[in-house]
Amino acid sequence: MSLCPCGSNVEADSCCLPIIEGKVLAKSPEALMRARYTAHATKQYDFLSDSSHPEFREDASAEQVEEWSSLMEWKSLEIISTKDGGDSDETGEVSFCAHYTVRDYPQELREDAFFRKEGDQWFYVEGTVHGKEPVRREGPKLGRNDPCSCGSGKKFKKCCMGNEA
Repeated sequence: MSLCPCGSNVEADSCCLPIIEGKVLAKSPEALMRARYTAHATKQYDFLSDSSHPEFREDASAEQVEEWSSLMEWKSLEIISTKDGGDSDETGEVSFCAHYTVRDYPQELREDAFFRKEGDQWFYVEGTVHGKEPVRREGPKLGRNDPCSCGSGKKFKKCCMGNEA
């Protein structure tokens, strides 16, 4: 037997696999999030579509998810926080960080995932992915014929531009 990929330190047969196989329902948004991560890690992509709320299923088919996820080697799941998602709640949130590699290059997916309960079943609705902000130039781009910003009085192309490597 092996431990579940979701990081619960519980054997997979007693953790996420019964949820993925449809034998039991996830009892909370966190349990569903862990099962969805395990589905990525174990390449059970149909579960990812099946566990998405019916209103949002056409946003990503199992084939599309497989194309995206198959490039990755899933390493670990870190649950950062949960909000709501109790027995009497109809919605819940799970903030998580999924660690993976692409061609041995470490990556992470940081997301705030939102869930909705229909009857007794939790569904993934959508997520807000946190990414790094792109670097933006503060001032206008310096043209090659503009005066050099170093203050030499020369054109940029005859001064510091020629020193760029």
